[in-house]
Amino acid sequence: MRRLAMVVAAVIPLLAGCSSQGAAEQSCAPVPAAGVASAEEWLGRIHADPDNIALAIDDGQGHTIERRADDEQPIASAIKVVPLAAYARAVAAGTLDPHEPVPVSDWERWYMPGTDGGAHPAARARLTGETVTLDQLVSAMIRESDNAAPDYLRDRLGDQALIDAAAAGGWHDYTPSTKLGEMIRLLDPGSDDEWALAQRYASDADYRATIQSKTMPPLDIQMAWAETTTTGSARQLASMHRAIATGNFGPGTEVARAQLEWQQPPAGFAAIGFKGGSFPGVLSDAIYLRRADGTVATAVLLNRRMPADTWASALETLSEQEVLVRAMAEPQMWRRLACAT
Repeated sequence: MRRLAMVVAAVIPLLAGCSSQGAAEQSCAPVPAAGVASAEEWLGRIHADPDNIALAIDDGQGHTIERRADDEQPIASAIKVVPLAAYARAVAAGTLDPHEPVPVSDWERWYMPGTDGGAHPAARARLTGETVTLDQLVSAMIRESDNAAPDYLRDRLGDQALIDAAAAGGWHDYTPSTKLGEMIRLLDPGSDDEWALAQRYASDADYRATIQSKTMPPLDIQMAWAETTTTGSARQLASMHRAIATGNFGPGTEVARAQLEWQQPPAGFAAIGFKGGSFPGVLSDAIYLRRADGTVATAVLLNRRMPADTWASALETLSEQEVLVRAMAEPQMWRRLACAT
């Protein structure tokens, strides 16, 4: 489960005249020691690992920071913004009814127990009963990062709906993926057709029981597998979030915003949208801030090949999110991050 967990004590208005080049030309203070326990340590970590940490930050006021923004790497559950976008377009078109009751048993045909960091049980603790509305099911995909929901939506909507939704958000070479299929491949290697595996799991109770009986491999194998999972670039994710935040996404914008903007924004902002993700050794964050004046800031950080201990510690603090939000909101942090990159 990946939720936004950052604290910004105060939001300072952004100053004009700052840019990545401007920051580079200024005298940069020494970069802090690398770590993941705080925003300060994350500045050091970003500086120390340029080959594995990608960034795409745009404050919406003419200032950007980019590093390897077009390089694709594993993005884990941050990919779920695309099935959300497809759902939102379908609701706007009248193809799906957000109030439609969905039997939990239909949802859970796509669920593999013990493989999602507790996301599905947390969603079920919030959404009790034998049925949920379709909109509630989608909320589990965004809030708790439930892995069954995006595959349920892919099965309902079809691949072209996902491809078209991604294109509407500026992601033009999107290929549909499956969290369930990826997990089956980890537990039972041998087939490259992950969607076929996921569909079989959902429709064949005996096969589902067989897969559920498998033992999770050691962490080093999981980390190697994570490197083979769905990839995307910081720019592609930033484009999706910016399109939704600005309204350029088109029909379905408000539906998507309602799901992404479920948390309280920092002082001085109208809304905050977020979807992150993690796999062993992989961390991803995509965040946007909407201002009352209509301007939008976006920030994406993708980290791959994290040492196991570092990755586990990072999940406890989520301090990189504070760096991203403050870089969008505070000129001092923006300059410091520009210096670190």
